[in-house]
Amino acid sequence: MDVAVLLFGPAAAAVGSSVVAVRAGTNPTVASLVPLLRDACPALAPMLPSLRFALNGEFADPEAVVRSGDEVALIGLVSGG
Repeated sequence: MDVAVLLFGPAAAAVGSSVVAVRAGTNPTVASLVPLLRDACPALAPMLPSLRFALNGEFADPEAVVRSGDEVALIGLVSGG
């Protein structure tokens, strides 16, 4: 299954794009996308530990299953009040 991962801020700048497509197996988990993203975009590797996945607009646990048509995004650290 092809999964498009939306990128924002420094992650998008490092890759030079706001979206990265990776090919995952059947019923991939959020955690299984990490090595695929690392391989597809080595510039993301140092950032991945500080990024969180969102699935359909909500932060996702690493065990969450990604289904066809889901919106997957990497969200960086945010601060403010």
